[in-house]
This record gives sequence, structure tokens and C-alpha cells, in this order.
Amino acid sequence: MQRQFYSERADASREVLYRITKEADFVLVGGWAVHAYTGLQRSLDIDIAVDYGSVEYFRAYGMQKYGSMNVNYVIIDGITVDLFIPEFTDKDLPFPVSIILSNYVKIDNIKVVKKELLLLLKLWGYFSNDETKLNKDVIDVVSLLFYSNINLDEVKQYIKKYKLERRRTTDVMIEYLDKGFAFADFIIKGTEDYKAMAGDMKKRIKALFNY
Repeated sequence: MQRQFYSERADASREVLYRITKEADFVLVGGWAVHAYTGLQRSLDIDIAVDYGSVEYFRAYGMQKYGSMNVNYVIIDGITVDLFIPEFTDKDLPFPVSIILSNYVKIDNIKVVKKELLLLLKLWGYFSNDETKLNKDVIDVVSLLFYSNINLDEVKQYIKKYKLERRRTTDVMIEYLDKGFAFADFIIKGTEDYKAMAGDMKKRIKALFNY
């Protein structure tokens, strides 16, 4: 098993995730969604897309808003749960929350956003000022590219459909593959294996996206 980026409170976070799965309807995004596809890095916070029918459930926990983003959150047993809500959160994401809510698969009885959309959501965090979060995003993006059998042709279709800029999508993929060398032991056993897989993936991306 690869070394864990987060060790403290990850078990508690997973327990909260399993509990709210039984009590509310949502689609999982973020780090726990990557974990669902790859089995690798666990997460501290929980990120979910919710429709208006589920918002009331979370209001009971004292819903709050991040100052600079149209994202609400609640604290459940010390774990932050970020809520992406249709229309309200749309401007902070590469595509509407409604797309997330209607494009998911079930993994261990949890609705998880399609991995191609998840990849684009992870890339969208590139301009965050939180260095720790950015490092975790590098690990998560590379893990998705290596281990989730992601369909890059479908990713390309989403990029075209939602008119997403190269600097916030494929450029970031390539940059993260380079940065991933520093975090290889969180992703794969051995830097030489990482070098080979990253090189192959960069060739695929550059060929498909006409670099």
C-alpha cells in the first residue's frame, strides 16, 4: 500500500461519509471520489454535490459559506463537508453542478461522479493558494490518470463541450505529471516505474490534444 498523504482523521472522515450516505442523497466528488476509483489516497474533507432536496438535511448542521467562493460547508463530528449546490456553486466549477448530479456511477453503494468529470474538477483547483491542497491534487490527478482506466477521448469531448481552456485542463495534467515525481511514493512503488508511466501518459495527452 502506498504511503498516505493524510493519516490523522481520515478514518473519522470515512465514517462520516458512510453515515451521510445512509441519510442523504448526493454525488461524491473530491479526494474520496478519487479514492473510490483508485483505492489509494484517503481524504480529510468530504466534497459532495447535492440537489435542493438534500440541502435541508445539511442545514441542521449549521450550513456556512466560504468567503471567496460560492460553496457552502458544514462540520460533522469535526469533519468538513463541502456542498456544491446547483446554480449557486456553478460559477466556481468548470461545468454546472447539475452535470455532476446526472453523471455518476455507484461504487460501494455510493454515487460517485464519473471519473472523466472528476479529473476536470481536480484540475480546476490549480489556482488554489493552498499548497497542501495543490500537492494532494497532484497525487489525485496522477492516480486517476494511472489507475482509473480513464477515457481521455471523453475528457476531450467535455473540454470541447464546456469550452474549457487548455491552461486549466491539459496543461495542468502535464504539469502535474512532472510534479508527481516529488510524490512518487504516494502513487507507485519506485521512481523508475513512475518515470515510465508518466512519460507514456504525457505522450498520449500530447498526441490526443495536438501539442
